This record gives sequence, structure tokens and C-alpha cells, in this order.
Amino acid sequence: MMVLSLCQKLCADKIPVKISRPRLGDGSDGEVFEIDNQPDKVIKFCIDYESFDININVHYKQDIVPILDYLVASPIQAYARVYSHSYMGIYEREFLSSPNGKQKFVLYYYIMEKLYKISEDESKVFHSILSHEDHGIVKDYPLRKIEKMLTELSRGLDFDAKKVTLFCENLKSPPVVHLDIHPRNIMKDHSGSFKLIDFDRCLLGVL
Repeated sequence: MMVLSLCQKLCADKIPVKISRPRLGDGSDGEVFEIDNQPDKVIKFCIDYESFDININVHYKQDIVPILDYLVASPIQAYARVYSHSYMGIYEREFLSSPNGKQKFVLYYYIMEKLYKISEDESKVFHSILSHEDHGIVKDYPLRKIEKMLTELSRGLDFDAKKVTLFCENLKSPPVVHLDIHPRNIMKDHSGSFKLIDFDRCLLGVL
């Protein structure tokens, strides 16, 4: 995923900060980089493609912007802190499967707190108690069951059960609901508290 290269080619004037390389992480929807002279923050450059049943302009304005606006205005303990975000434009690329041979995509960014990777043991814990990856099954265990599972997992894995439990408790508090919970989308801050990233797969519920 070369989102930064696209941004530099199509809308370089809209990049708000000086980027430090190499990139910290990437995925299907974007790339994350450190920011020069801002060691506690990172910037994520995001891309979202139009599909046959999704108007990308409507999707961006109605689904993505409200989530980012909310996280900026009302930080949530279980989510990475978002400081700002901005639209960078809608563009097109060659796409043979489209009726007109083109596909629209939107570029945008958000600046958030710098987080750190979880350990292999912590990843195994979250895969067991929260991950949505198992054949599309969403795990929504009650806290009592999670605490019991953590007791069993602690016999072979190294993790902070209290912080895992607190993270799970915070996830059960709306209004933001993450639709793609798995270990790759969970990181931790400098104090070891766990937080979710990747906000393009979230829903804003009832306030």
C-alpha cells in the first residue's frame, strides 16, 4: 500500500506535516508515519475505494467523518486519541471492472497519538477473547466469562489481566463500535493501556 506516494503525487500541498521515514505500519486502507519534531504523534494517510454499491463521497462524509469528528471532540479510553483529520480529495484510477473503466477513491489523513505494538502473548490473549477473525464469528463474551478465560490463559501467557479487563469493559461502552477487532488493530500506549486503531471500520451509535 503506497498511499503516501499517491498523496505526494496528487495533493502534496495538503500534507500538513513533515514525515519521518521509514513507515511505522500499513494495511489495506493506509500507511502510518512518524512526524518530525512531534515524537508523541503519528499521521495515517488513508485511501478508500468506491465500489458498485458504495458512493465513495457519500460514504466518506456520512460514515468516516462523523467517527473522526467524534474521536477528536470526545476521546474514548479504548480508542487511540485522534487530534485532527482532513480530506485530501477524490481522484480516479484505471479500473477495468468498472463500466466506464475508472474507479474513484478518496484520500484523507488523521493525526493520532503514537502507540506501540502489543506482545506476542498479548496478541494470543486478544485473539482468544475478542478477535472477529474466526470464520466471521463476533466474540461478545460477558465480562465474567472473559475474566475466567484470562485466569486460564495466564497459566501460559504473560500479560496484564487488569489492563486487558479494563480494555474489554471500555469496549462495551458506546457510542463508537469497532467492526474489525483483531490483534493487529490493538496497540498500547506508553503506560501499557490497550487501544484500538483503524477507524474506517467503525460505526457511531446512539449518543
